[in-house]
Amino acid sequence: MFLPRRSWTLGAAAIAFTGLWFALLAHRPLFDPDEGRYAEIPREMLGGLGWVIPHLNGLVYLEKPPLQYWLTAFIFRCFGEGEFAARLVPGIAGYLSLAMVYFLARRLWGIDAGIKALCFTAASSLFVLLGHQLTLDMLLSSELLAALSCFLMAQEAEVAGRRRIWMLGCWAAMALATLTKGLIGVVIPAATLAAYTLWQRDSGVLRQLCLRRGLPLFAAIAAPWFILAAHADPKFLRFFFVREHFQRFLTPIEHRTEPWWFFAPVLAVGIMPWLPQAARAFISPFTEPAPRGRFDAARLLWIWCVFVLIFFSASDAKLIPYILPAVPALALLCASSKRGDGRSLRAGAVLTAACGVGILAYVSGRWGSSEGRGLLLLIRPMVACTSVLLILGAVFCAAFVLQSRPRAALASLCASWFLASATILTAADAAQSLFSAKDAALALRAQGAAADDPAGDAGGDAGGDAGGNAAGIPIFSIQSYEQSLPFYLKRTVILVDYRDEFDLGLTEDPGRGVPTLPQFRAQWQALNRGFAVMPPRTWDRLKIMGLPMHEIARVADRVIVGRNGSPAALSARVSAQAE
Repeated sequence: MFLPRRSWTLGAAAIAFTGLWFALLAHRPLFDPDEGRYAEIPREMLGGLGWVIPHLNGLVYLEKPPLQYWLTAFIFRCFGEGEFAARLVPGIAGYLSLAMVYFLARRLWGIDAGIKALCFTAASSLFVLLGHQLTLDMLLSSELLAALSCFLMAQEAEVAGRRRIWMLGCWAAMALATLTKGLIGVVIPAATLAAYTLWQRDSGVLRQLCLRRGLPLFAAIAAPWFILAAHADPKFLRFFFVREHFQRFLTPIEHRTEPWWFFAPVLAVGIMPWLPQAARAFISPFTEPAPRGRFDAARLLWIWCVFVLIFFSASDAKLIPYILPAVPALALLCASSKRGDGRSLRAGAVLTAACGVGILAYVSGRWGSSEGRGLLLLIRPMVACTSVLLILGAVFCAAFVLQSRPRAALASLCASWFLASATILTAADAAQSLFSAKDAALALRAQGAAADDPAGDAGGDAGGDAGGNAAGIPIFSIQSYEQSLPFYLKRTVILVDYRDEFDLGLTEDPGRGVPTLPQFRAQWQALNRGFAVMPPRTWDRLKIMGLPMHEIARVADRVIVGRNGSPAALSARVSAQAE
């Protein structure tokens, strides 16, 4: 039996998309700071530092719950500690999110709505880029989407037993979100439901929450780690809930302040090809009457999107990935519209063409700082491909609209944006020296500084690795910290005159750092062999102080130095090892 032509086409497209989605997780080095941090923490879990209290560079790190660390550590154990494995959790989470938006929209509004929701989400450059970057945000977004999907399915269920199962799924998804990034896993769903209940004056949904079974399920999943962490570290409860939630939200303690309108342009750029549909969806509650006497899924989605935007805009800590949970919900909201897409598709084609032309102007290199032009030289070929793909997508979209083929127009527009996002990810590989410590780690490994290299003649145990590796030669990170350096070295480094996110860890274990440069000078002079990584300004200062060290390499804005007698003696040692 042969499948219809449309089914074959969709199947081939799904297979090609799946292959490319997961292929994009590999090859690129881990970028600092997030990717290096969230790869190193699970590596240290496997190294023997325990599974309850996360550690970073051998120091207690309690900023986030451990669910993604656990999942990544499990993947490392199965597939090894590589870049693909490190990114696999957000990659799978993003892919499952695409599946969820398709099946949910199809269940609520039909197969065409499912395809539209899938295309909108896959065309979001913000979604695609974060689905291939090692942060906690994609896993959190997928869990929140699962909670939202289960809740909406519960409202559609006609049998009480199925409704209960879907609601228990909602509670479980919120618990997993809480184990991924804290109270936000409950705040967004709860606030959305409360606002919907007040606006619609529909208290009936509250009676379907299955509280008697849902709350115990939530507690059984989320509570054990919080209890164990509080027992293991007396400072956990205050640090995690007071500092990492309330102070981070209400004060500029993290130095991530941005204007209140910051996320509006971020979201607009992130969903550029379907921005006209999104703008129409945002005004829909004021132009379309709400159905009476039944649950309104579209209005709940609207409240979800607006709350996420307002909530994070009100925070004193703003980072681009925070807005991600709004993207799949907004794609669903746009897919629910029954209006024709011809005008919106034409507007999307114009916006896409404008983006392509704008990128071409950027590629010309006539604007920007000297640093920006240096980056451009590295990524220019792939960024030019980005521009060409967008312009071609706009042309094909416009042509299909003129032929009254809206599905083909939407597919061409969304495919061009997905492929353009893929070229951006590929271009990042060319700029690895600017954003990753991989090259610095390779330079140090060439000198025998990695955990699996011979220990050499290091003095004392200054380089002992809390992750369980016999590090041997001490490596100091002076007045800076490259998050991906320990991951590529497979060992920790010794912090010098640097605290930042390690303030809690160094307070609990001050012996793992060197507070000042004079104290570092005393330790360095006592060594027979050692290495250090530092900014150029620090290197200039240490040369004035007369420390016995020589430059090994410069990688981007970092200087790598060593102590092993004269540079000639070091060269002879390296040559002997190479032979």
